[in-house]
Amino acid sequence: MNIKKWAIPVVTVAGLLVVVAWMAGVFTSQVAPGLMERPTDKAISSYTVQTITQPRLESIPAGIKAREATLLSSQILARIEKIHVRAGDKVTKGQLLVTLESESLKAQLAQAIAMEDASQAMLTEAKANFERSQTLKEKGLVSQSVLDNAVASFRRYGSELVAATERKQAAQTGLEYSKIHSPFTGVVVERSAEPGNMASPGQLLLSLYDPLTLQIEADVRESLATQLNIGRRIKVKIESLGKEINATIVEIVPAADPNARSFLVKAGIEFYPNLKPGMFARMIIEDGTQDILSIPVDYVKSYGQLDMVWLLKDGNLSRRFVRLGKSQLNQVEIVSGLNSGDTLSLSAN
Repeated sequence: MNIKKWAIPVVTVAGLLVVVAWMAGVFTSQVAPGLMERPTDKAISSYTVQTITQPRLESIPAGIKAREATLLSSQILARIEKIHVRAGDKVTKGQLLVTLESESLKAQLAQAIAMEDASQAMLTEAKANFERSQTLKEKGLVSQSVLDNAVASFRRYGSELVAATERKQAAQTGLEYSKIHSPFTGVVVERSAEPGNMASPGQLLLSLYDPLTLQIEADVRESLATQLNIGRRIKVKIESLGKEINATIVEIVPAADPNARSFLVKAGIEFYPNLKPGMFARMIIEDGTQDILSIPVDYVKSYGQLDMVWLLKDGNLSRRFVRLGKSQLNQVEIVSGLNSGDTLSLSAN
């Protein structure tokens, strides 16, 4: 039994060593480690590795934000009667979104209007009395005190009318606040209240954004940001959608973050379906050029975590393991394993 217990791990390790040895070419003709030579047919398709100059692209983590977004809240203390939209609904500018209970507000407005009418009537009477007293005083038929009383009454009722008018305007404003409308055309992001809840001034009810004003924002290192300018065209990669879209730099905040040594750069983008505020993106900015080795991806064979190519030299094929870099279109960068001028074969058969 003891022999069986230790024999299983030993056999497993031995098997792994055999596989590694095979991939290293141990069981083939002895050549340099990692290489295996074979005679080749001259008709096999080949490719000569060359150094190419291409733009150096810097990928910067970024986020999507809406330039035009708002949080809607109540301006008065009132119970919510109805909310006409839900999260995800599209709304138009001026559309009614929330209705608050307004019976008490209507009563206040009616009372204010009645008080204004009464004050207006009293002022009219006081004005007539003042004009009459002034005429009689000029004729010497009344004393100065009578005229002074008439003047005081006229001024008092005038002030009362002004106050009554202000109360009416305040009641009208309060009644208008009982209906909340959309300030622009957009999409409802969040609904934070329900009918029957008490809405107080400043309490969040709805949040909206305009999908046509989405933009990309990223903190760009200062050495690169100082090379940028408004209107420059860049690329933006949306990894969750697997898309790359065009963008235009619209703002570079003229103050660096002293801790990160970076500038906030904003880029406007065209409308694209499924883009939402808060999504992750990458701002792709060209930063000069670089010389790299690049080969067609068809020449690369992958075995698990390892990548290799067939090297053609003096009519013989050799297996060569390589380390890959970034891919672009049908080309892939070679970080190590090959030199400029090496000839590759498309197949070992």
